[in-house]
Amino acid sequence: MAVRAIDLDFLATTRPRARLGPLLLVAGLIAVSGALWRDRTLTEQAAELQKRVGDSRRFAQRQAPLPADLTRDPKLLAQEVTRANTVLANLAVPWDALFGELESASNSNVALLAIQPGTGGRKVQLSGEARRFEDLLAYMQRLEATTGFANVLLSEHEMRNAGADRAVSFTINADWVGHQ
Repeated sequence: MAVRAIDLDFLATTRPRARLGPLLLVAGLIAVSGALWRDRTLTEQAAELQKRVGDSRRFAQRQAPLPADLTRDPKLLAQEVTRANTVLANLAVPWDALFGELESASNSNVALLAIQPGTGGRKVQLSGEARRFEDLLAYMQRLEATTGFANVLLSEHEMRNAGADRAVSFTINADWVGHQ
């Protein structure tokens, strides 16, 4: 068995791997600087989000002060509470169900122009136009036949002649029972 001789040349001036070291050092410095920049931007974003959360918490905990007149006079406070409850009741009207019932009773001969809920959402006032008075009566019968409306009453109407087109303007009051 032949043994190979080892070539040890410590005086050689060029090494192929010696050029790779500075390139790896530059690549490492670029990677570290990129990571530090990303860390800084994420830290700034986190600080901004923390500030927003703090602002939101302070806003949620803040209470609106009552005007001085309301705190002194209990009657004014009671009136203000009544107004606020009326607004809340109007906001709580189940509009999707109401519109669904109105659409189920509608046809092309009657056009609704205004829908106004009454206090507490139990009354509804409908204003519109019909081509003929018979169309209006048929519409009222269809409304009464729905499960959402009861006590459908014609509160006012007006026959209008506009050339060849005749129309009936109307206002209907009804009880809205579809939300119970």
